Amino acid sequence: MSNLNECCKSGCKDCPWGYKENKSNNFKKENIMCPKCEGKISIKKSLTVLTIVFVAVWSLDSFASGNMDHSKMDHSKMKHGKMDKMSKKGGRKSLSEGTKKSVVNALEANEELHNSFFKYDGKKVEAAAKKLKKAIDGIEDSEVSKLLKFSKTKLDQIKASSSRDDNNQNYHLVSMALIHVVNTYDVGAKYNAYSCPMVKKKWVQNSKKMAKVHNPYAPNMPHCGSKDTNH
Repeated sequence: MSNLNECCKSGCKDCPWGYKENKSNNFKKENIMCPKCEGKISIKKSLTVLTIVFVAVWSLDSFASGNMDHSKMDHSKMKHGKMDKMSKKGGRKSLSEGTKKSVVNALEANEELHNSFFKYDGKKVEAAAKKLKKAIDGIEDSEVSKLLKFSKTKLDQIKASSSRDDNNQNYHLVSMALIHVVNTYDVGAKYNAYSCPMVKKKWVQNSKKMAKVHNPYAPNMPHCGSKDTNH
């Protein structure tokens, strides 16, 4: 009531609405408060209520957001931890001895195709492409065979009569599938993925035999490119 008393003492004597000062002692001072003063008190009360509501809502929102962020953070840590664990293992699936041997046979056949592209000879390129296709046919594992199924159609299109550009493009598509196999399955440490940003193409190379980059697509820059994996 201190605010009301103060208002009644100071705000009603010369009231702009024409209220007259009530000098009687027998009255409630709230009754002689002018509308302007009532408005002030009402606004103050409203602001107080709104402030309390705002603080309560903000606190609940912050609490909820905090829990949500914490949950996300924990999930992220768990996910990264799982990825790190896979990375330590190399991230490659193991194969049965028979399947691994047949995949390595295909990669060895690809070495011959890679060499025939590096020292480009159309007839040798076509012959090596046929050998690689036959080696892929020898892979009995259904999962690996499925990954290389499209490659066989591209190997059929590598011909001595085709242009170098067409053969390059088809070999690049074959190489992309081989890279996927090498990166997915543990076939040893010899074979790695390589790429050349100039021609925008990739290939598989025997890193043990060829420590230096051997670009099969660009005779004018035979050692342009980089080693992309290190199995």
